[in-house]
Amino acid sequence: MRAAQEGGAWRLLGTNAAPDSALVAGASARLAELAPRALAQGHAYAPQADGQITVAVRLLGPSGPTLALLEVPGRERTAINEILVRAQLVADLPASMPAPSPTPHAPGTAAGAQAGAGRDAPAQPGLLELLDLVARVMQESDFGAATLSLVNSVAAVLGCEQVVLGWYEDGEAHVQAISHIDRFERKADNVQLIESALEEAVDQHVDILYPVPAGSSTVTLAHERLSRQTGFNRLATLVCRDGTAERDSPLALTLARREGGFDKEQLHQVVVALHLLKPWLTVLRGHSKWWGARWYAHLRRRLLAWLSPEHPGRKLLVVAAVAALGVICLGTWPYRIEAPGELTTDSVQVLSAPFDGFLRQVQGNLGDTVNQGTVLAQLDTRELSLQASDLQSEVRRYEAEADRARALAQTAETQIALARATQAQARMERVQFQLQQAQLAAPFTGVLVEGERKELSGSPVRQGDKLFRLARIEGLYAVIHVSERDVRELPPQARGRLRLLSQPDHDIGFRVEKLVPLAQAKGGQGGQFTLKVLLDESAAAWWRPGMTGLALIETGERRIIWIWTHKLLDMLHMTFWW
Repeated sequence: MRAAQEGGAWRLLGTNAAPDSALVAGASARLAELAPRALAQGHAYAPQADGQITVAVRLLGPSGPTLALLEVPGRERTAINEILVRAQLVADLPASMPAPSPTPHAPGTAAGAQAGAGRDAPAQPGLLELLDLVARVMQESDFGAATLSLVNSVAAVLGCEQVVLGWYEDGEAHVQAISHIDRFERKADNVQLIESALEEAVDQHVDILYPVPAGSSTVTLAHERLSRQTGFNRLATLVCRDGTAERDSPLALTLARREGGFDKEQLHQVVVALHLLKPWLTVLRGHSKWWGARWYAHLRRRLLAWLSPEHPGRKLLVVAAVAALGVICLGTWPYRIEAPGELTTDSVQVLSAPFDGFLRQVQGNLGDTVNQGTVLAQLDTRELSLQASDLQSEVRRYEAEADRARALAQTAETQIALARATQAQARMERVQFQLQQAQLAAPFTGVLVEGERKELSGSPVRQGDKLFRLARIEGLYAVIHVSERDVRELPPQARGRLRLLSQPDHDIGFRVEKLVPLAQAKGGQGGQFTLKVLLDESAAAWWRPGMTGLALIETGERRIIWIWTHKLLDMLHMTFWW
């Protein structure tokens, strides 16, 4: 039942319910109850005393607020939400039901006769029939059953002798279903004529009503042959296409009658139903094919789309991406091993503490350039000086004892005193030697690469403690630590470049001279092999032993994809080696 609001009152526009049904009899009361909620939120429903459920759905009415009343059996209570969703799918579609006469006519009058004729005439398809048709087709989960349900329903609603559904794809139309026929021969002459008529409408992008009016420019040769061959004097071919899709596969529906024409409003509603059902039918059609055919069709559609002249910019990007992928997989690029390096020299002298004591003065500092003979540090010698004085007194005392024993002709005492004097003299000479070693002087001109003044000043030292490390700038070379992952790629006599952190914009060429064949473990980085490399340049004034940087060792050409993925592959091999 469809009703519109005029002047505050609801007027019945049409219904397919019996005049004495409860829905018609209680329409006013039900509209008064459900209309406010339905107009506010789009739908409303309420149970009735007889167990039925009345549903009100707001429609798109050209003349004002319009509602559709549906009576749902009580057994369908659990599916009420699904019914509301399906009803709202067509809530914005107008219905073409004729409105009943607003005033009664006396029997026997002309107006009364016309009204009676209107009641006896077959009902025009409206919103309820359209909703029922869409719902009936969408209940099917098989493509063949859904298309057969569609053509049979359209034939029943519009009173057509035959309805044919066709699918246009790859420049050809293929019949999918014929009303009242479960199976048909696709190569039959009638089927070929129907497909030609479908293609004729799709190719012209128009809906064809045959016979066409005089003076029309629409080509209807295929429809004329179909009409002459089958005896259907009235034909209508409706095309459903998605204008927003780049490569659309239209649906086409051919309706055939022997007598009587087609109402344009009816045909419009059928086209709307096709638009609603097309996505669902597309999904079912794809699922109905076996996986090989689905894969082939998808690949073919993609290939045709990319070979078409549409979207040249996008295709250019894809071609560029394919070319880049080919270069990555087949092209080569110089592969370089990255490894940390540092400058070092073999001319290194370690200055250590000559005896136990305290550092009184420290003049050398890390990084200082010192000349030969420069005093770097001096130990506290006060205690040694006292020891030297004491030992000198002992020497004189023992010599005096020896002289006295010799005068008394005491030979044994004389020898004992002389021995003690000699022993004291040796201890004194050792102390004097330590006093001479109390000053630490640079043995040659170089750079202090170890030893901090602020840490050494006033600190106690023990004999042999390392205080300074002095290195000569001459004869510098580099030591590079290569990971065991990359050492297998290292060619003999490899060349490379070294960049020091102190001057990162300057490359220093080198040549690998020797590989130390013993790996050293360094934390979580695994084993590291040491390379001794000879620098191509002579030592610059700003070079210092111990300077660090990054070295790039040339190993030759490798495939680009290998350069990018070999470390990942190595990790996978170690992880999944079993």
